Amino acid sequence: MEADQPNIGIPPEHEASFKTFTQSCQERGLLTRPDSLESRDLCDGLSDPPTLLRFLVARRFDPDGALKQFQQACEFREEKHILRLYDLVNIADFEQAREIYPHWTGRRDKKGLPICMLDVARLDKDALASWETTRQNSRWIYSQSGKPEPPTPDMLQLASVYHDNLIRFILPLCSMMTDRPKPSIPVTNSIYIVDASNLGLKQAWGLRFFAQEISWLLSTCYPETIQRVFVCNAPSYYRTVWKYLKGWVDPYTAEKIVVLLEAEVLPALREYIDDVNIPTKFGGKFQFTHGMLPDLDNNIQRLLNSDSSTSLPPGPLKWIQDSDGRRTALAVGRKAGSERSGTIATVDLIGQ
Repeated sequence: MEADQPNIGIPPEHEASFKTFTQSCQERGLLTRPDSLESRDLCDGLSDPPTLLRFLVARRFDPDGALKQFQQACEFREEKHILRLYDLVNIADFEQAREIYPHWTGRRDKKGLPICMLDVARLDKDALASWETTRQNSRWIYSQSGKPEPPTPDMLQLASVYHDNLIRFILPLCSMMTDRPKPSIPVTNSIYIVDASNLGLKQAWGLRFFAQEISWLLSTCYPETIQRVFVCNAPSYYRTVWKYLKGWVDPYTAEKIVVLLEAEVLPALREYIDDVNIPTKFGGKFQFTHGMLPDLDNNIQRLLNSDSSTSLPPGPLKWIQDSDGRRTALAVGRKAGSERSGTIATVDLIGQ
């Protein structure tokens, strides 16, 4: 583990804290491979060193605080059967979640971080009513006896499965890319672009429970997966709206939010993102709208040997490792009552 430390971005002055935190996790069995993982599934995003570093950074390099939070996240994942649900979730449910949460555009910023987008106009009355329905669902419980019934997850289960796609598939994929300034350091967080053009006071008030629940989930189970949030095309009264929203957002996340009026959007985004990867709605050249499947950049397409499609399939995706050491991307989940296990690409990282 110590040999890994210089390669995952640990500040030298915090290496001792990382070692202490890692040892504590090992002693409590938190780094033991979960039984609910498939035999070939990678632990990337779950208990690998970059994941541990995220939790440590979130607790300001306090090993005891990081241990408490990581244990809470592990217990949540186990109680909610998240790893089994990831393989069994209905693809239609997963895609419904794409409509209300920030989702990957298929592009990256200048540092190689994935760019995720959300249009708050989609969080309208109907969308929140549908979300509220899942909030009232009973927790889905995985049964090992007999053929499992199609899952009907509760809100936190579905939201967690959706965000697992970021940590288990998207971040590892971006980490494989060598066309970034520091290719030896894994990618552990992302950039959010939020279109706030149509955000009003009434809608902001209606979002309070949504913001509270998702902020809790992200700060508890997915800490430090966000590097920066650009709130674009903010209305002139946004400061008033923010007074309401700020109290419902994790304070560490709130520190990362950059509010941009319409005239400020493109110059600010250009500091971090090339024009070809900035959506046209914000003055760039990327034809992307809310809800689209990822439109992969050319270098990612080459890595995946994707000649026939620039996009990824709907539903959850994950990485497995073959006996020869190669990584294979699988599309999982359920469609029309049947479990899916389709190979997207196989990547040989040797010589990269």
